[in-house]
Amino acid sequence: MSMRREENLAYITSNRPMKSLGLVPKNRLYTDEQMRGALIFSDSDSRRQITVSGMGEFSLPPDRIKLIVMITSTKSSVNEAKTSVIRRLRYIEQTFRNYGVKEQDKTVVQSIARRDTMYEVTAEVTAIFLDIQRYQQCHNQLVEKLDAPVVRVLDPVFFHSTLRLENLKRQASVQAVRNAKHTAEDVARTVGLHVAKAVHIVEESYQEREGSLSTPGQAASFQYLLDAKTITVHVTVNVTFELKAKERQHKHEEKTK
Repeated sequence: MSMRREENLAYITSNRPMKSLGLVPKNRLYTDEQMRGALIFSDSDSRRQITVSGMGEFSLPPDRIKLIVMITSTKSSVNEAKTSVIRRLRYIEQTFRNYGVKEQDKTVVQSIARRDTMYEVTAEVTAIFLDIQRYQQCHNQLVEKLDAPVVRVLDPVFFHSTLRLENLKRQASVQAVRNAKHTAEDVARTVGLHVAKAVHIVEESYQEREGSLSTPGQAASFQYLLDAKTITVHVTVNVTFELKAKERQHKHEEKTK
């Protein structure tokens, strides 16, 4: 989802020594002579330019889901505790494979601790899913088939892949430049000119925010967790464009030289 906003003020400049042109309010009307007097010069070395602001904003929900399963067994014999954990671990890993989880997207961490005369063996299994529906099906099967509290399936962890996040930032920046060009074109038409190439682009601000504010007492539903990890990128740029005379006007200026 994108948003477009045009700034209310445009800065019109020239590299020719002159008095300050000040600010041109976007919605104020000027006669052609007033505007041409500010922008168009008779000498061929004059470069007409306009500097405007533009904003781009894009939002992106997470494209990765992490499913985490904790297996814990406490017994007087360490071998019995290990056997209990390994049996369940093999079932979980096979379930992950059935739902298309690749080996590089799965991790297993095991640990052993002493609790007085007892041994506690723990395994933490993590799988990364790219598809929400497959995640939900796998999650539901594990909750249904495995016994609690020996096995606990934790809440989903949502996150963005590096590539998607970089694309989001790029999209917001491109949209900001496009919106700046739209503003420049509006002003240029008023004075009988057209916008040429961009000669200078400066990123004035970059903001990245995640999710929405939490509500006290609100249950952490699946959709709530998804929304909480949705990232919105906001970029503001200042862009300087060259201004050129329209073709008919340009030919007239050439004849009068």
